[in-house]
Amino acid sequence: MQQGVLQKAQRGELRFPLPTGYIHSPQGEIILDPDEQVQSVIRLTFQKYEEFGTINGVLRYLVQHDIRFGMRSYSSENKGELEWRPSTQATLQNLLTNPIYAGVYAYGRRQVDPRKQKPGRRGTGRVCLPPEQWHARLEQHVPAYISREQFQRNLARLKANQNRADQPGAVRNGAALLPGLLFCGKCDYRMAVSYRKDSRTYNYRCCTLSRNYGGESCQMISGPVLDEFISQQVLAALQPTALEVSLAAAARLEQEREDLHRIWRQRLERAAFEAGRAERHYLQVEPENRLVARQLGRDWEAKLVAQQQLQADYEQFLQQQPRTLSAAEQQAIRELAADIPTLWAAPTTTQVQRKEIIRQLISKVSIEVEGDSERVQVRIDWIGGNSTSGLLIRPVGKYTQLSYYPQLCERIRALRAEGLNAKQIAHQLNQEGFRPSRKTQTFNHDSVWALMRTLGLTHPDKAKTSSEELGPHEWWVRDLAQALDMPSPTLLSWRRKGKLQAREVSEAGQRWIIWADEAELERLRRYRHRSLKEEARQYWFQRRPSKDP
Repeated sequence: MQQGVLQKAQRGELRFPLPTGYIHSPQGEIILDPDEQVQSVIRLTFQKYEEFGTINGVLRYLVQHDIRFGMRSYSSENKGELEWRPSTQATLQNLLTNPIYAGVYAYGRRQVDPRKQKPGRRGTGRVCLPPEQWHARLEQHVPAYISREQFQRNLARLKANQNRADQPGAVRNGAALLPGLLFCGKCDYRMAVSYRKDSRTYNYRCCTLSRNYGGESCQMISGPVLDEFISQQVLAALQPTALEVSLAAAARLEQEREDLHRIWRQRLERAAFEAGRAERHYLQVEPENRLVARQLGRDWEAKLVAQQQLQADYEQFLQQQPRTLSAAEQQAIRELAADIPTLWAAPTTTQVQRKEIIRQLISKVSIEVEGDSERVQVRIDWIGGNSTSGLLIRPVGKYTQLSYYPQLCERIRALRAEGLNAKQIAHQLNQEGFRPSRKTQTFNHDSVWALMRTLGLTHPDKAKTSSEELGPHEWWVRDLAQALDMPSPTLLSWRRKGKLQAREVSEAGQRWIIWADEAELERLRRYRHRSLKEEARQYWFQRRPSKDP
């Protein structure tokens, strides 16, 4: 008997429960469901998956517009009647993976694996098998909703959306634009994104070798810097197609609204038919049979209320989304498409939408940092086979990581030798094209002063300072601080408080000279090692008001 079933399936004559959108004809053939609304919902679902690329995106769209699937009942009471059920993730999953929608008659896609079957549980142990292991597979045997190529694209997209190491994964929320597309140019593993507490600061890091093999991370790069570089490349690629983007966007919106209006009209037509059938049932009942007439009257009234409510919902839908695009909407689409960078940076454009655009154009991005420097080689593989390469300058944590750090140091020494101060040196470095290590694009007084301090250039060279400037018992601040074994800032704070004698030498870059003979040195040492606790106590008693009359 089993062999007879298999032979019948191989001829395409075996009858089995069909998914939504198909029924068996009286002659036993598989045909499309004659209900137009059922077909429209299925075709709209496939169109939306092509647009959104994820099951959850399609599900949210169907729920938002209250679009339901028409299922044929297999129960004995209402066998063959349509039941409109809400959209679910399982329904969409079955819709996208069933080859019957591509015109393929398939039997045995899920078979029982004895190793996974549990004793006493008949329905367990079923596994999905590849097409070559199906019992029957007949191409172009049933009417199709989509082409075979579109069905294969859907399967490939479903596989790519899986959260696995060898797949890019579905587009998710988050500020990073390249998760799943970015690869390490050194080890060719996919790079991961790590967010910090504010969720806007993130890095791309290659941690496969360290996580799996105990090695060190290959490289890391600031996420916003790389995303900005890729965004510029994407916008440059989209600029020549501005007109095509405008026309495609307008056509897509027109088609989407037409599809929604078609489904609404079909729902209204169905509601009118249900109300008319309830009316006919009520009018055909015998007037004396009040028991039946009362029930049929309530049914008719319920159908009329449902029809009126559906009509009100449709009128509200028309106010929100007119049937066609207005002239203002068409003009807005043309202007936005002509200025793609503005559209890309608009607050209404979400990160998910930007990621979808990038994935429509780019298949892979590879980066390789030159040593530990700021220079990053970027390679972009575009959809279609072309590739481009570019150089990205990333921010680094230390000046010593800069590839031009030796030249920068030599230039600062030369400018300092010419007598320029930190502000003047910063201006000259910016004019010559030098850039700091951090995210800032220009040098300023503080950054140059930090470099000068590292290079020992914050004070003038003693050989260039006239020795006659120092009188008897006079000290430079740094020399006196070393003699007293204390920090230089402490001496400067004492000067501001008037605790020592000092004079300013403005020609030397606002330096101070302090007078201190042997007695003054001894006083400063005692003041340095004074008891702050006792000093505070005396200060408090001096300021305490007297109680004597």
